[in-house]
Amino acid sequence: MKNYRLLAAIYIIFLFVFLTGCVKGPLIAPEKAAMPEVKAIQKPAQPLKATPSQAKPREVKSPEIKLPEVKQLEIKPLVVLPPFRPVNRNAIGCVFPLAGRFADAGSKALDAVLLSAEIFNQRFPSPWEIIVADSGETPDGMKEAIAYLADGAKVMAIVAITGTVEAIIAAREAQKRQVPLILITSKEGVTEAGEYVFQHFLTPTQQIEALTKYALDRSNITIFSILYPQDDYGEEMVRIFRSEAQKTGVKVGKAIPYSKTQTDFTEQINKLTGNKIGSSDKVYAATQEAKTRLRVNVEALFIPDSALRVKMITSQLAFHNVKGMQFFGTSLWHSPDLLKKGVEYLEGAIFVDSFFGNGFLPETNDFVDIYYSAYNREPGNIDALSYDTMGMVLGVLEDQQIKTRAEFIQALLAVERFRGATGSISFGGNRVAQKDAFILRVQNGKIEQVK
Repeated sequence: MKNYRLLAAIYIIFLFVFLTGCVKGPLIAPEKAAMPEVKAIQKPAQPLKATPSQAKPREVKSPEIKLPEVKQLEIKPLVVLPPFRPVNRNAIGCVFPLAGRFADAGSKALDAVLLSAEIFNQRFPSPWEIIVADSGETPDGMKEAIAYLADGAKVMAIVAITGTVEAIIAAREAQKRQVPLILITSKEGVTEAGEYVFQHFLTPTQQIEALTKYALDRSNITIFSILYPQDDYGEEMVRIFRSEAQKTGVKVGKAIPYSKTQTDFTEQINKLTGNKIGSSDKVYAATQEAKTRLRVNVEALFIPDSALRVKMITSQLAFHNVKGMQFFGTSLWHSPDLLKKGVEYLEGAIFVDSFFGNGFLPETNDFVDIYYSAYNREPGNIDALSYDTMGMVLGVLEDQQIKTRAEFIQALLAVERFRGATGSISFGGNRVAQKDAFILRVQNGKIEQVK
């Protein structure tokens, strides 16, 4: 019995000691839980401070953690695509000179465009919207007009009348803003600005090509001499004439320049004839022998200048008894001044242009009648070109499937043998209109179409 009581006391003491140890803490520390994934850690504003009542924690070194090496990504430049530009497919822009010295020509061209689009047709309202911008008298005015119509008005295409300087600026601006531009200008090479630029004009190259071909085929002329103004236009025409003559087999003899302000052409006539003409010859050279010695061995004379200057030259040639040659000229001849005093010295002369109101093409006659009925005046060359240009543009847009400028360009390139007031028109890969020139002749003091 005593032994049993002794064992019970020992058991109670052991239990007391065990429970006392549990109050102070576990005998075996629990295993630390794994840290969850943290995307970002923000450092506290101030570190925590230990108070005196707190036991200083045992310094524990954190295990060194090595982060995986991150390689710097190669950032490639973004390719910026041209923004999508919704356009009004029924809106056509026009850039014409409506103020300044060329305002009259611009106003008449605008009349022709509105007539072509039938804007004032009260029986059948026109679906087209013609938006006009004034090009002013400076290159900057032309640039601003193209920019406004392209990005502000968002027209499908633009028709513009320009000089040679403004043509390049307009072409570059249209190409930059990706708007189709049809230029009515004589400037050669203007379509090289890009695929958005077209040209509708009888270019100097086309004029010379038509002249030399006609001279060879119809008159069997094979030798030309040239009198030309010493300016950009004259020098360009000589260069083109030499190039085209070589293609057709026509020979170019003398090419003699003169000053733009010159009125006495005795020196040039001396060079042309190879004879020295003195003042006494001017007054007293009345015998047949004197007249005969001034004849030249030239079949034709090409003069790329205005009608007034051409009549000065031909009258002085007649005065010096220089005979036996036919005269040829460019579209600059086509002016009312040609038929005024002195036209008798141009009898039989040949020149070219892109339009002749009294011609024999039915499309030309129809246009003249419509234009005269609307405005009570005869149309001119630029009026007819403007009328046909708008006619081609609207003819392309009659296809309702064409909704973008790119589609318009492709359709315009496909235009072939369009019959207009200025004849047959086609576009090719270089975007320069291929046109049939009007071959004109001075006959009995009047101008007539011969081809």
